[in-house]
Amino acid sequence: MSPALLELSERWAILKFETALDQRREPLHALAAEMEAVVSEQPGDPAAMVWHAVVLSTLAKDSSNMSGLALAKQAKRLLEEAESIEPTILDGTLYTVLGSLYYQVPGYPLGFGDDEKAEQHLLKALDVNPENIDANFYYAEFLLHEKRLQPAITAFEKVLALPIRANNRVADAGLKRAAEAALSTAKKQLQLKYDNQPGFPHSF
Repeated sequence: MSPALLELSERWAILKFETALDQRREPLHALAAEMEAVVSEQPGDPAAMVWHAVVLSTLAKDSSNMSGLALAKQAKRLLEEAESIEPTILDGTLYTVLGSLYYQVPGYPLGFGDDEKAEQHLLKALDVNPENIDANFYYAEFLLHEKRLQPAITAFEKVLALPIRANNRVADAGLKRAAEAALSTAKKQLQLKYDNQPGFPHSF
């Protein structure tokens, strides 16, 4: 990854994981514009396309429904273009981001959301690198989204067990914090599910 992309990705991590929602929208828009310029300056560079899509997907999650959907569609186009060039770029990040978009975006007719495609892409990311924190976190989040609670718990526990990468400390620490919170949620939901199951009758 080029020094320019590395610097932009580090700024994204600070905005995503260490900046309050109401304070990061304008900086994210500015960062997206810078990423777009990098894509224009480096045509055909799949890493630049993926990082532009990462910023757009973050903006999409922070935005209102219609504007967020437009940003998600733009991110999807960039990821698909990058996939046609080098699908395993950035240690499988392309598949992780595309998979997360598929389960967070509304389905037809409003959007392109598709849980089956989400899982396919997230598993592809794990095939590229089974020890990648991003891939494991978003697959765990998908499993929680699907109410597959025990597999989600196992997946979040793996995220917490993985080491923080020296070149990705801010993002990895942020994902671990999110994994801790999501793990607690998954355990509570699983306990509630067990508590609501009917017990055996005392007599037959």
